[in-house]
Amino acid sequence: LLLECLSARAPIESLLDVGAHYSVSNDYANVVRKIAKRYDGIDILNDSEASLVLDNFYVANAVGFDYPLKKYEVVVCISTIEHAGVSTYKRDNIKEEQNKLFKQCLELTEKYLWISFPVGQQYVYPGELSIITETQLSGWEELVKPFKTRQRFFYNQGPQAGHPWYEHAKREAALRVPYVDFVGNQSICLMEVEI
Repeated sequence: LLLECLSARAPIESLLDVGAHYSVSNDYANVVRKIAKRYDGIDILNDSEASLVLDNFYVANAVGFDYPLKKYEVVVCISTIEHAGVSTYKRDNIKEEQNKLFKQCLELTEKYLWISFPVGQQYVYPGELSIITETQLSGWEELVKPFKTRQRFFYNQGPQAGHPWYEHAKREAALRVPYVDFVGNQSICLMEVEI
């Protein structure tokens, strides 16, 4: 889905990939590279391969980082925000750190933000992730009200077992799904924001 959306906006002058380690390791960075004139990335994990694909790869916390550009035409944040405040940069208030990262992505976006994250009942998988809850998502929806926004929800019965994702339109249902350790996250939200 990301590549479809980005290809429709090509060529892209500047793109910031928040959580770029994932992009490089899952090989879609090579496709993005072909449509983005300037491709910068940031991650708390170092990735020696990232510097071969991206123009600039920063190993740092994305919140509060002094980016070389004040705005990027496009910002993408794929399955990253749920780790903010939980993994390497541990914080006492995880939700506050996630909210800061969401605002940072929005502030850095000149035209288009593409962000995906797990949603459901409150759950913290220690040292790994924290599910985005209904209260938190409602706050983010308020932040993007001035912009054209599209939300999509997907459900999966077992991503760790390779089951497919199915799109649905039931926000309430997506936000009530519990996280099950041996199954993984079963509900995600994809938010597209056009500034």
